[in-house]
Amino acid sequence: MPRSSVFVALAAPLLAVALVVPPPAAGQSVDSLFSRARAVAFQEGDYEQARALAYRALDRSPDYHGIRVFAARTWAWEGRRDTARTELRYVLERAPNHYEGLKAMIDVQMWSDQPNQALTYANQALEHYPEDADFLNKRASLLRWLNRPAAARRQLLSLLERNPSDETARRTLQQVRAEQRTYTATATYQRSSFTSGLVPWHVGSISVSRPTPIGTLIGRARYANRFASSGLQFEVDAYPSLASGLYAYLSAGASASAIFPGYRFGASLYKSLPRSLTGELGTRYLNFGGGGVFVHTASLTKYYGNYLLRAGTYVTPSGSGTSVSVNGTVRRYLGGATTYVGLSGSVGSAPSDPTFQDDVERLRSWGVSAEGQTPLGARTLLSGSVGYDFEEFAARSRGQISVSLSVSYDF
Repeated sequence: MPRSSVFVALAAPLLAVALVVPPPAAGQSVDSLFSRARAVAFQEGDYEQARALAYRALDRSPDYHGIRVFAARTWAWEGRRDTARTELRYVLERAPNHYEGLKAMIDVQMWSDQPNQALTYANQALEHYPEDADFLNKRASLLRWLNRPAAARRQLLSLLERNPSDETARRTLQQVRAEQRTYTATATYQRSSFTSGLVPWHVGSISVSRPTPIGTLIGRARYANRFASSGLQFEVDAYPSLASGLYAYLSAGASASAIFPGYRFGASLYKSLPRSLTGELGTRYLNFGGGGVFVHTASLTKYYGNYLLRAGTYVTPSGSGTSVSVNGTVRRYLGGATTYVGLSGSVGSAPSDPTFQDDVERLRSWGVSAEGQTPLGARTLLSGSVGYDFEEFAARSRGQISVSLSVSYDF
């Protein structure tokens, strides 16, 4: 066979394959590759394949900065923030005013807990876009993060002067103002009336709380009028933070009045658990002069969407046996962390949150209550509850209807 015929015979199949099977990128523009990469990332959640398409486009157009910013964000979403920063520096070195590149770099620095570096890029962004609300809000949030509330407030007020309808700025300004208030004063009042004909009881308190570097500290004076006697009890509560996801409750109180314990102590540990759960283990001790009593407690709390679900138990050991009670709460939050309604119930013989001596003397009890809380303006919270308890003692029983009201004010 002639040499030319052999060449044609060998080349023909290869040419046919080349004509039938085009190279991977054939027929696809850089923009179509970018569009496909975005669809793979946002619709299929496959960041690796999305980056493969993005980098194929960048091989053909290395300075298509929007594609490189997109790839950088996918690296950041997967926790590869050093790689993301490298890609974003490539963009900003060549285009210092690249809008999406600046936004992405600020986000990556914030996600990396680098607020100072993020603020540097926010300042750079505002040199090019001085009226941009997104950059102004990011800068204000960073100033707040860096404990510069006065500068953050000026930034937000200036932004709101130009755009009073900016809800992001308004919310951040409220947070800044709230954080600058260091005290909360709370007044409570509870009235209990009885089906057995007892004279109604009155219990009230005034407290002041203050956040500290290790946790919140609360001082409280409690007043009670029961069985035609009245008295005061003074208390101190603390909620120290011990480690990430671990904090404590510590309480101590003393009174010279016979209707309160002479002294009392309380302690609990709270631990964050998987699946939005928080566990508690604690104990309370009350001494009424004739001996003390321990009340041990455990609880489990879960946040599920806009609901708080809590189940707990109290256990009181004694020489005549161990008393146990169980309780539960369902709370529904309405549009924020400070507005809610809820229902609670309890049953058993051990006291729940014991305060007075007859709390630890009852043999059996059950109770139900409803509660609610709502803000009154930016500084004031109003909360209240109404409940019914039935209690049995050694020689008597009684039904009790309680109504309580509480007002808190930040200053």
